[in-house]
Amino acid sequence: MTFLKINNLNLNYFINFLIILMPVSFIAGNLIINLNLMLIIIFSLLFYGKDIFQVKLFFFDKLLVFVFAFCIFTSIASTYLFQNNTPNNIDTFTIKKTFSFLRFLFFYFVLRFLVEKKIFNFKFFFISTAICSIFVSIDLIYQFINGKDIFGFSSSSFKLSGPFGDEEIAGSYLQRFSVFSFFLVSIYFIKLPKERKFLIYFSLLLLFFYSVFLAGNRMPIILFMLFWILLFIFENKIRKYSVLFFLTLFVFFFLMFSFNDQVNNYSLHFYKTTVQLVTFIPDLISNKTISDFPNTYIKEFYSGIKSWQENIFIGGGINSFHYNCVKTVAACASHPHNYYLEILSENGLIGMMLWGGIFVYIFYVSILKKFFIKSNINNNNLITPFAILFFIEIFPIKTSGSFFTTGNATYIFFIMAVIIALYRKSQYN
Repeated sequence: MTFLKINNLNLNYFINFLIILMPVSFIAGNLIINLNLMLIIIFSLLFYGKDIFQVKLFFFDKLLVFVFAFCIFTSIASTYLFQNNTPNNIDTFTIKKTFSFLRFLFFYFVLRFLVEKKIFNFKFFFISTAICSIFVSIDLIYQFINGKDIFGFSSSSFKLSGPFGDEEIAGSYLQRFSVFSFFLVSIYFIKLPKERKFLIYFSLLLLFFYSVFLAGNRMPIILFMLFWILLFIFENKIRKYSVLFFLTLFVFFFLMFSFNDQVNNYSLHFYKTTVQLVTFIPDLISNKTISDFPNTYIKEFYSGIKSWQENIFIGGGINSFHYNCVKTVAACASHPHNYYLEILSENGLIGMMLWGGIFVYIFYVSILKKFFIKSNINNNNLITPFAILFFIEIFPIKTSGSFFTTGNATYIFFIMAVIIALYRKSQYN
């Protein structure tokens, strides 16, 4: 019996080791993310496969399985029914991509099991995200001062990439992962003196916001601020620190806007782009033909709508956007830079309703159940960062990467699985 307990403990530590490598893998790139993802799935099935397959499916699980089945149907239908190719020249790219996308369904079920059975160690994960976020922040500051980061990557524009090399996604990484650092302190180090907590919160806030600002990505800056606005609204315990953050943020941004020409021009350009987008929304909705695009965002949104209209109800299948887009819009991007337009384009109106049902359900069991409806999950502070981050991730009015790519899908299904598992635990424990 003792041997079995020790053996199970070692298995749990090994699985948690793979999980805490996730923030590291997001720095290393998609190849490592995929490798880490598959290792978590494979070893979890090897260690706990019998128990995982015996997990009882409830409504959300069945809905998610149905959505994936619909994705397979749309890819097959669009390939064999709607392509204008000869039988001997059919492109099965979307079918291959769709079956590859099934790994995220397995990832969801595995991770949900690990959280529900208390194998997932949140403290280890929070520590990992804190270390990685601090590392990325310091590397960005080092790159800003020296022109190159510690790996030798240089900055070629106002935007800094830090350890991400040619990919300017450092701001997005910090917006997604840095917030767990604050919950590490508030949940697992509750015995720390208030003065020390205050110092830690204040130092981390300044470090992360300054780093997100240095990264130069406008949307992560806005989403980072949105996270703290929502936290200020929903969490009484952190509200006093949020007030300090907003005051510091306002002073910091005012000084940078007033005395740094690059920041001034960058901010004004963002404002101008936003106004242009809002102005063109009626034309986009009314399907008016647009020949002159004042900025790339409008062009990408327009191409998303045009691509969707190629197959309104079921879409063209996963990763079909570019294939359909070039039929109506010249020089299309790889995706329309908005999750909802991409889902419409690739899964159609029916798929949008199905994915929308997924999003609404998670919003209900996390945000509404946690903050507005009296339930067993009210006192579960672990769900708070995941709930707010998920809401921000699926926020409709924002530019984004591709919903179906490795990095974004891994992040989305990771948060999704944790939220559902924590909700289920609160309901039945």
